[in-house]
Amino acid sequence: MRIKRLNGMFTVATQLELSKIQKLAEKGYKTIICNRPNGEGADQPDFDEITRIASNFGLKTVYIPIQLGGASAADHTAFARAIEEMPKPILAYCRSGTRSATLWSHWEQEMSEHQGQERRVSAMQAGGLAPGNTSIEGRRALAPTRGGAPQAPREGDVTEMRRRA
Repeated sequence: MRIKRLNGMFTVATQLELSKIQKLAEKGYKTIICNRPNGEGADQPDFDEITRIASNFGLKTVYIPIQLGGASAADHTAFARAIEEMPKPILAYCRSGTRSATLWSHWEQEMSEHQGQERRVSAMQAGGLAPGNTSIEGRRALAPTRGGAPQAPREGDVTEMRRRA
């Protein structure tokens, strides 16, 4: 399972593993959104089983299955409602994380284009912060998206940062 934090309250992930649900709760997540339809692949547990285990650790769950063909208007509405109403931080997953990230991107765009800025700010401020871009075991899950691998600062960089501070 790989996770990628999109902002302080929302993270996307690949297929959720049952054995990782307790770790999600320990890391501070409050809600799990499933964007993968039951039975889509042999590698996935049934959402009812995820809900049962998640509830044992105090996690809320939301089932918004998105078919491979794309999300409908009703799917977008349900996703927006979950983002705005469910406890944060939220982890949304599907097979690769793409459908969850696409839904998030659509919600962000709708909030900025249709005077939803107040709703967006309210949703993002409610709740705790999601852990960073790591696997649930704490190992880095994804390579940096910009600039390649992180590098230690050079001596001149440290001096320059101190001057600006």
